[in-house]
Amino acid sequence: MRRSDWLIVFGVAVYLCVTRASKTVCIAILIAVAISCVVALHRSLISRSLASFLILIFAFGAINSQRALRDFVDVRLGEYDGYARVISDPQNIGVATRTTLEIGRDRFVVYAYGRPAWRMAGAKVGERVYVRGLREPFEQGTESRWIAQHIKGKFRLELVGETRLVAPPILRSVQRVRDLVKLGSNSFEFDDQALFTGLVIGDDTRQSKSMIDAFRNSGLAHLVAVSGQNVSFVLAALSPLLSRLKNRLRIFATLGVLVWFVLITRVEPSVVRAATMAGLAFLSVAFGRPTRTMRLIALTVLLAVVVDPLLAWSVGFFMSVGATCGLCLGAAPLAKIVRRPQWLAQLIGATVAAQLGVMPVVIFIFGVPSATGIVANVLAVPIAGLVMLVGLPMSLLSALFSNFGLSEIGEQMMLPIRLGVRWVWWVAEIFARLRFEGMVNLALWLGVFVGIIALRHRSSSV
Repeated sequence: MRRSDWLIVFGVAVYLCVTRASKTVCIAILIAVAISCVVALHRSLISRSLASFLILIFAFGAINSQRALRDFVDVRLGEYDGYARVISDPQNIGVATRTTLEIGRDRFVVYAYGRPAWRMAGAKVGERVYVRGLREPFEQGTESRWIAQHIKGKFRLELVGETRLVAPPILRSVQRVRDLVKLGSNSFEFDDQALFTGLVIGDDTRQSKSMIDAFRNSGLAHLVAVSGQNVSFVLAALSPLLSRLKNRLRIFATLGVLVWFVLITRVEPSVVRAATMAGLAFLSVAFGRPTRTMRLIALTVLLAVVVDPLLAWSVGFFMSVGATCGLCLGAAPLAKIVRRPQWLAQLIGATVAAQLGVMPVVIFIFGVPSATGIVANVLAVPIAGLVMLVGLPMSLLSALFSNFGLSEIGEQMMLPIRLGVRWVWWVAEIFARLRFEGMVNLALWLGVFVGIIALRHRSSSV
């Protein structure tokens, strides 16, 4: 880390504050930035061009975020009768089917019941369905939950037509991959298959409430949110093919794979961050200008929020950024503290560093996590990583055998994957029950920090 890296990180943090702030706070921040730039110019700390650039980029951030938020005010409400585009996979929530529909330029969350529910349950992302219902605003104070998803209100569904208009070709190809992953894991029990698709492609629409609660309470919820690990595995699996292409063609092919994988995972904020960072890292190396990691993270956040300012309201986006920063800054130093054996030192270092990285966001949103989550991650992450690495190609191959009437071979191929999925679920169930709260949990976290300090002191004295 150099001083310039910290300055870039600080600048991106200010940009995020400008994006999230109200008009009054935005003006105050811009005035403070302008005064700071004038003082820095007077002391010859920065050039005039840099000062002008900083003021312009922060002003752009304020204007861009206010423009995005104005779209939530300018929304058409009332009755609607016509075609709507399906934006998210239908998901069972109790007796309702939840999905997101796009009507014109506005998105609405839908909770369907009865006959409209089972008709909507079979809809695919990108298809256009005939609907009739009422567009309503959110209750005051609840709209912030939906901002990052660009959802502007609720749609009270009354009727769903039988006919559907097909999705664009790229979305049909994405849906085909998702269907093949499910077909390849058909030999799994229902809950195992739901967890497998969550680990591999981030599809958690069929996970039961008890499973969701177990992963949240055990500190393993990040495993079913596609992140940089999944992106790395996809690029690693395709690297033998990509490496055979010429330089320019390899650049376009790699970026195309990243965009395609983002679509497969339904454009989740965490995978947007991971794919953007992977693309920037690849381009920096391809053009002979490799970039240091923290600078790369900062530029990734800036680019993502410039393109979509509403990501500044996404909890998943900030948790992904926090975990990456924790790994960047803390994984190697913590691994040196543990020292031996090396594989365990790296695993513990990465686990603790990622946990510490997401800690500020987790505490602010969900409260203090259980300290036992560190042990749960050490036990579950390596196996989950193997499932992510091997599960996607193996499930596609298993689906291919099933299409040729050789489903028995596919089932045997997927047996080790099934055992890995079951192990991850067992770890989540056990450590969800070993969750501590209150003063006991704080004491355990204090013990973790004291242990790190003691090991650091012993390592430096040797």
